[in-house]
Amino acid sequence: MAESASPTLEIIALSRLEVIRTALKVLRKTTDMRIALVARVTSDSWTACAVLDEAGFGLTPGDQLELQTTY
Repeated sequence: MAESASPTLEIIALSRLEVIRTALKVLRKTTDMRIALVARVTSDSWTACAVLDEAGFGLTPGDQLELQTTY
C-alpha cells in the first residue's frame, strides 16, 4: 500500500513538533477518525510528514501513497 521512503530531516523535525502532535490529536478527536496526518502533496507525489495512526493503517512519516488513492 504505502511506499516506505527514508524521511528527510525536514519531515522528522515536523513530526516531532508538539504543536503538530497536539493538532493531530484534536483533529482525530473532533472527527472521531482513528487516523490523522499532515502530508506534503505536490502535483506528482503524496508524502506523510506527521502521523497519528490509532487505526493500525501503518503510515509513518516519510511514507508515500499514490496520488490516486488520496483525497
